Amino acid sequence: MIPFPNVIAGILIGVANDTWLARLIVPFAWGIVFCIYTSIARRDTRDAFIKQGEMIDRKAKWGMSHVQAFYFVEFMTASFTSLLFSIISGLIKGLF
Repeated sequence: MIPFPNVIAGILIGVANDTWLARLIVPFAWGIVFCIYTSIARRDTRDAFIKQGEMIDRKAKWGMSHVQAFYFVEFMTASFTSLLFSIISGLIKGLF
């Protein structure tokens, strides 16, 4: 599921920035902001992810702990979702 705030952030990034460089870099800053938001407001989701990983007793990929894996997934999802919508809204803005 694509988190709705990332879509809104991507559209706002694409509309607010006039240069393509900003449209390509700012979504990664949004990924950091979204991870901070997740650590404060969505602790239950993080705890459920960690508990599920520990119940299966499986190592996280790339040698990460379960907490690192959770934030890696959140960062990548937020960054690339907002990047996609930033590019799309920037292209639409350029057409009009």
